[in-house]
Amino acid sequence: MANNQTMNAQPKFRGIRTEGVNRYLYDQLWKLCAGPLFDLPKIGEEVYYFPQGNIEQLVASANDNLCQLKPIFDISSRIHCNVISIKLKVETNTDEVYAKVSLLPCSPEVEITFPNDNNEQNIKYFTKVLTASDIGPHGDFILFKKDAIECLPPLDMSQLIPSQEIVAKDLHDHVWKFKHTFRGTPKRHLFTSGWKEFVKGKSLAVGDSFVFLRGENGESRVGIRKTSHQQSDMSSSVISKESMHHGFIASASNAIHTKCMFDVFYKPKSSKFIVNCDKFLDAVNMKFNTSSRFTMKFEGHDFNEIIYSGTIVKMEDFSIYWKGSEWRNLQVQWDEAATIPRPNKVSLWEIEPLIPSSNILKSVIQNNKRQREINEFVFLNLFHNETNDSKNLSGWLMSYAGPIISKPDYNDQMVQSTKENSTTNASSSFRLFGVDLTASSKARDVLEPLESYQKNKTSEIFEEENLDQTQAVTSLTEIQRKELSFTTSSTKVHMEGVTRTVDLTVFDGYNHMIVELEKLFNIEGKLHMHSQWKLTFKDHEGDMMLVGDDPWPKFCNIVKEIVISSK
Repeated sequence: MANNQTMNAQPKFRGIRTEGVNRYLYDQLWKLCAGPLFDLPKIGEEVYYFPQGNIEQLVASANDNLCQLKPIFDISSRIHCNVISIKLKVETNTDEVYAKVSLLPCSPEVEITFPNDNNEQNIKYFTKVLTASDIGPHGDFILFKKDAIECLPPLDMSQLIPSQEIVAKDLHDHVWKFKHTFRGTPKRHLFTSGWKEFVKGKSLAVGDSFVFLRGENGESRVGIRKTSHQQSDMSSSVISKESMHHGFIASASNAIHTKCMFDVFYKPKSSKFIVNCDKFLDAVNMKFNTSSRFTMKFEGHDFNEIIYSGTIVKMEDFSIYWKGSEWRNLQVQWDEAATIPRPNKVSLWEIEPLIPSSNILKSVIQNNKRQREINEFVFLNLFHNETNDSKNLSGWLMSYAGPIISKPDYNDQMVQSTKENSTTNASSSFRLFGVDLTASSKARDVLEPLESYQKNKTSEIFEEENLDQTQAVTSLTEIQRKELSFTTSSTKVHMEGVTRTVDLTVFDGYNHMIVELEKLFNIEGKLHMHSQWKLTFKDHEGDMMLVGDDPWPKFCNIVKEIVISSK
C-alpha cells in the first residue's frame, strides 16, 4: 500500500461473513487494514491447505525448530478443501486483523452455495502513513487536499473558519468523532478535536498507517495498520507451542477421516498456506527449477509494494517429515540487499517467473516507435512489370508496410498521374508516383527531397532503436525507482555543522530514510522518538518545511537539502 491512496470504487470483495451479518463497509475496511498482498480465499472456493504453513504461523517463526517436529498423525502435506465460511475478526488490544476460515475436505457429496452480496456500494477511501506532525503534541492530523475533497463531506467555505464533525466507527464498532477544519498558514485540511484521543487510544506511532473509508450512504469507518515491528506474535512457552502443534494436526486429521469441518486462523503477516487450486496448478505448470529466475512481492516500511528478484539455487523438502511437500521447498538467493526481512526458502505459488526487463522494453519501444515513425513516412507506391530493370532497381528500393496517410497535394497528383500512365504507358519498367525511375536525373528532381527524407528517417529509426535497446538493459529495481521521477540522486543533510550526502533513490519511504540518517549521524532511535531532534527540509523555492507532511514521491522531487536540528 502506498503512502497515500484514494479510491472511488473498491474492487468487489465477495464471499465474506462477519459474525453472520454481511456488513459491506466493515468488510472493505478490514481488507484495507489487512493490506493489498493478503490473499484471502472466498466462500465456495476449492483450495489446497498446507498444514506446515499453519504450524509456522502458530509458532510465530519460520525458523522455529518446532516446524521440524514429526507429526503424531499420518497426514498429507497438501489437503484439498472447500471454503465453507469466513469470519473477519480483529484483536481487541492491538487492532491486528485476522480471519477465521472454516474448511471442509473435498467430497463429491458436498455442494457449496455462494453467499449473495446485496449490500455492495461504491466507497471512497484514503490511507496515510503517520508522520511526526500527525502524532505530535499539538494533536492535529494533516490531510492531503485531494483526500479531503474526495473522501470527506464538503466544507462550507463561507464560514470564517470552515469546520464540521466527522463521526466514524472502527472495526470494534467504537465511535470516534473528529473535528475537520480548514485553517492555518498556508491553509490545510486538519483533524483537530478528537484526533489526539484516537492516537492515544490506538497507541499509534510514526510509521503506522491511518485508514479512512466512506460509503455512498454517508457512513464513515476508520482503521489502522501497525508497522511490522509492532505486530504481535503468538508468544508462548515451548510446551504450549508443542501442544498447539500436535492438537492442530489431530484436528485436521480427524476432519479428513470424518469428513467434517475444521477451523484455521489466517493472518495477513503469515505465509500463504491456503492457496486457490487453480493458482497452485498454474504455479506447478511454471516448472521452476534450479537456476530459474523469479520475482516476489513484499510490503515496504511505508506499506508500499516492493518487488525483489532472485534465483532459485536449490530444491529440497523443508522438513524431513513432510516428504514431497511443495511448502517452502525452493531455496533462493536474492539479487540485492533489503531493509525488510525476506525468507531464504519460498513456496512456488508465492513467486512469479522473471521476464527480463530488456525484452519487455525492447518490444514496447520498437512497436511504439515503429508505428510513430511509419506514420511520418511518404510511402513508396511502386508499380513494375517483370523486366530486367526491376532486378537492378530492387537493390536500392525499400518499402514499409503500414497504413497510408494523407500528405501534400502534389503526392495525390502524382498518384493520379500514375493511374493514368499505367493504362497508356505499359512499357515503363518502374514508376514512382507516375515518374519513370529509369529516366534522367532531371526528370526525378521532384523526388529528391522525398528520397533524402526517407533515408534520413530510416537512419534515425535504426540509430534510435539501437540506443533504446542499449538503455533497455535495466534491472527491475531500477525501473521501479525511476517511476518516482526523482530530480536528483544526491541530497545534502546538515546536522550541527556536519554535512553528509544521501541518495534518496535507495530508500523506499520515510521510515527507511530516517533509519539510515540515524545510523549516518550516530543517533540511533532518536529521530523516531522526536524528543531531541527535529527533521526539516528546504525545497527548491527556499521554504523550510517539516519532513513527512508530503507524499514520499513528492518530497523526493521538491527537496533541496535536509536539516536535523535540536528542539
